[in-house]
Amino acid sequence: MVANLARLFLDAVAPRRCAGCDAVAHAPLCPGCERRLATLPLPPPRRLRHGSAFAGFVFVEPVRSALHRGKYGGDKAALRALAALTSGRLGHLLTTAPDAVIAVPLGSRRRRQRGYNQSEIIAGVIASDRSVVVRTGLERVRDTPPQSDRDEDARRRNVAGAFAWRGESLASARVCLVDDVLTTGATIEAAAAALDDAGAARIDVIVVAVVP
Repeated sequence: MVANLARLFLDAVAPRRCAGCDAVAHAPLCPGCERRLATLPLPPPRRLRHGSAFAGFVFVEPVRSALHRGKYGGDKAALRALAALTSGRLGHLLTTAPDAVIAVPLGSRRRRQRGYNQSEIIAGVIASDRSVVVRTGLERVRDTPPQSDRDEDARRRNVAGAFAWRGESLASARVCLVDDVLTTGATIEAAAAALDDAGAARIDVIVVAVVP
């Protein structure tokens, strides 16, 4: 009751905005953006060293804006909405549930600045839809500079050896590694290498969006 009254008050003085187009909306994504998202083509799976990567969307509008709002603007509801849409769009491709879902971790400095890890929020939705536990134990053992202004070779050098598995045994496990966006795949490959070293039998990847 109190929460509902607080929400009504906030909607009156500062209406909720769509994470995709910034229009006034009653949900994280407005009906118009949801319709546009539904028309976007499903990206083909990308083969990686330890498995395959599956993306719900291409990294175009309104996906880009909604992800940025969720990642940098504190809009966790937008991340959950995008994760749910991604999970639904990939359902027919991922017919076998993994043994564990694992989020790509942030470095400690960026986690403190942001207050949360966007990949953990996305992973929670993916895992819940498949009745699988989110496993912890993948850690960044060193902070790395941002990847955005680096070419592919520099990205791979930047994250090489940046991850380690310090959780329960992954021996023979089929793992689903979750992140928000896939670009060159350097970060995902470095994280997957740590899971491979820990004994995982197969490591597939789910991301909300892939950069074409």
